[in-house]
Amino acid sequence: MKISTVLLNLSIITASALMTTNVAIAADKVAEEKVVIVNAPGHVQGIAMVNVMATVQEIDKKTRAITLKKENGETSSIVAPETVRNFDQIKVGDIVHAKYQTSVSFQVVKEGSTEVGRAVQETSSRAKLGDKPSARLTRAVAMRANVTKVDPENKTITIQGQGKTFDMDVKNPEHFKVVKVGDQIDALITESIAISVTGAEKK
Repeated sequence: MKISTVLLNLSIITASALMTTNVAIAADKVAEEKVVIVNAPGHVQGIAMVNVMATVQEIDKKTRAITLKKENGETSSIVAPETVRNFDQIKVGDIVHAKYQTSVSFQVVKEGSTEVGRAVQETSSRAKLGDKPSARLTRAVAMRANVTKVDPENKTITIQGQGKTFDMDVKNPEHFKVVKVGDQIDALITESIAISVTGAEKK
């Protein structure tokens, strides 16, 4: 598995993240995308953000199907599962907002311990009863892995975590002057998704 896919496959990640919060919006609804990358020897950071906005066109209370229309006029339908709180508060003309952000950080550790590890922390929240639907999920994964292979020719660095091996694509050749077999990599990957429904914008 190549770590770079965290930033490169934003449409896939966005669709998956939206589904974990029990509200689904097609990946082609992405309205804005910003990526900021810091790539210095021994240190890599990346941040990606995606904003999605669509207007509620139709609601089927019986099937819980909602037809959404994005700014370019395209429409799509989704079915809100029973876990979506306050479904009855959604009205035609309401605006569905979704914001997704992921950040990735890798830092080389010299002369550290040989132990590897992984920790996951998740937090979530959703709307109060009676409010329009909303949900927020944040997930952070911290990992320490050993550098087992450095391959300047193929522009990859291989790290070994808890039973898993990752091949990291290296865009900056200066990394090969710093990273050596036996070093360790501290990685922190965070993802957050926020979805909310607001009333129709007044003109």
